Amino acid sequence: MEDFIFRAVIAAIGISIIAGSLGCFVIWKRMSYFSESISHSALLGVAFGLASGLGVHFGLIIIGALFAALIVVLQQRKFLSNDAILGIFSHIALSLGIVVLSIVGGANTNYFGLLFGDILSITNTDIIWVYVVLFIIASLLIIFWQRLLLLTLNEDLAVAQGLNQSFYRLLFMLMIALAVSVSVQIVGVLLITSLLIIPPAIARVFASTPVSMVFQSVAVSILAVIIGLSLSMHYDLATGPSIVIALGGLFILSQLLPRKLS
Repeated sequence: MEDFIFRAVIAAIGISIIAGSLGCFVIWKRMSYFSESISHSALLGVAFGLASGLGVHFGLIIIGALFAALIVVLQQRKFLSNDAILGIFSHIALSLGIVVLSIVGGANTNYFGLLFGDILSITNTDIIWVYVVLFIIASLLIIFWQRLLLLTLNEDLAVAQGLNQSFYRLLFMLMIALAVSVSVQIVGVLLITSLLIIPPAIARVFASTPVSMVFQSVAVSILAVIIGLSLSMHYDLATGPSIVIALGGLFILSQLLPRKLS
């Protein structure tokens, strides 16, 4: 196996585990628009990382975290609806990212790869980043699983029991920002949300418990990513769209198969 293919597969599996597990909460909390807003800020994160010299990964994490925190603060003020706030930030972040990146990126910047994924650009350092983020997110989910699940299923009861709703909302949004920061090179800025919402949407058809839904979502995500990478390499297609097409095919298939028993 060629080195770049091996690196792509290893990185893709790590990203699939991250996206498959977090995506369940995105579906349960109905936060797909939020994940899209954070993903659109990724271009600005890339530009910030290049301009500051911190590197792309740090730039993605810093900008993603700032946008997540700012969105939480504005949502608490309640002067606009959540979808309006997310819509505003989504388009501002994407446009600002394109403008800033055009200034600091230079002629060699791979815009197509940033938007739709580029497996050829994955390095050993990128793989390390993916699995560091995977370890952080997995640890946080294990530690806070019960509290996050309670806030998701019954927010009023969770608040009545004394859970800090703002803290856990911000924590979850920061985890999404981390997931986005390591997913850009595989699926691209414009398609990250697909990796977060389609696998859990498929798993929801068959899963009978939240835990089983997480594991099934991860399995579906890994399968789709491997199929998408294979299509991309064999037919010289863009990585991100190939993965999303694979996800789309699996989603259609899930609707045709017998559903879980009630």
